[in-house]
Amino acid sequence: MKNTILLLAGFLLISSSCTVDDAALKMQEQQQLDVLYQALINIAGSVPCTNSQNWAFTAVGAKACGGPISYLAYPLSIDTTSFLNKVAHFTAEQEKFNIKWQISSDCMILQPPTGVECVDNKPTFIY
Repeated sequence: MKNTILLLAGFLLISSSCTVDDAALKMQEQQQLDVLYQALINIAGSVPCTNSQNWAFTAVGAKACGGPISYLAYPLSIDTTSFLNKVAHFTAEQEKFNIKWQISSDCMILQPPTGVECVDNKPTFIY
């Protein structure tokens, strides 16, 4: 009986520490995703929007139900190949995160914008 209680106590200690470790790891991975996403926003916002003809947009991220988490306008004057590769990397990492941590999300499909216009030197989506 005493061995059973010790075994049970040991199991509870191990399982509770795994939960804490998992929560910390999940939070760390979420923070890494947040850093990647903020970097995309910073790159996209590095140029003032003065002519909408010089802007495009792309889907960003991955909802657990599918589809992007948002759309991001970016200037065509940046290294678009590098930028779109970073977007693809972020999206793939978010997909992995969603699967690993069994993330759920709303299944609302975001409609893509039809274009970009410049308002007060900032890109604004047209729908």
